[in-house]
Amino acid sequence: MHESKLDLIAKLLAKAERTTPEEAEALTEHAERLMLKYGIDQARLDEKRSRLGQDREQIVTELMPFDGTYARDMRDLGAVVVHALGAVRPLYASGRGGGGGGGPSLLYLVGYASDVHQAKVLITSLQMQAMVAMRAWWVGERHRRWHHTEGDRRRARSGFIRGFGVGAAERIRESRMQIIDDAGPGTDLVLASRLERVDAAVGEMSTRRARQRDGADAGSFYSGRRSGREANTGGRAVRGQVDGT
Repeated sequence: MHESKLDLIAKLLAKAERTTPEEAEALTEHAERLMLKYGIDQARLDEKRSRLGQDREQIVTELMPFDGTYARDMRDLGAVVVHALGAVRPLYASGRGGGGGGGPSLLYLVGYASDVHQAKVLITSLQMQAMVAMRAWWVGERHRRWHHTEGDRRRARSGFIRGFGVGAAERIRESRMQIIDDAGPGTDLVLASRLERVDAAVGEMSTRRARQRDGADAGSFYSGRRSGREANTGGRAVRGQVDGT
């Protein structure tokens, strides 16, 4: 059952990466909700293993490097999305590069192996979707900023991407709260206990917690935020869309 759910998540995100931003929102929201439910299933399974005296799932630390012009923006997108998922801790490497010619921007993901894997899958997909959405937005926005400096234009595009990440994170956080409520009593305690063990592992590391940067272009940030969360949090019907129909 878990393998079929993971396969469906992969199909939804793969299609979201090659369609319009509007359709991508619905596909990605559905994938996110499946990820959240999968995470709850894994947490419960791990608690059951512990009660039976079996080994728990392993806590891992994985590094995600971000390159290119928008490396820092994509790293920050990843951080806010991970915060919203609520099962993995995002950390900035203390010796990170700045991206944009200064080396890659680095983000550590600390959590149980299955949670980290799903977080990386979602971040990678949202990076691609953010670029598609930003380019579509910029087509209509470019003429309004013709008199701006190239630096200001770059900051506008940067702000859109960061806003996109915040909007996606808001949508994920709302879905997570609803799914936990629907899952029944005790679910929040299982998840909190799981995260406490992750935090204990984080406490032994010499990295620093990721936090949102300041200074984005307000208008472009708002446009990106709206684009990142426009899909209804109640879950749109996407049946058949992953089968090529």
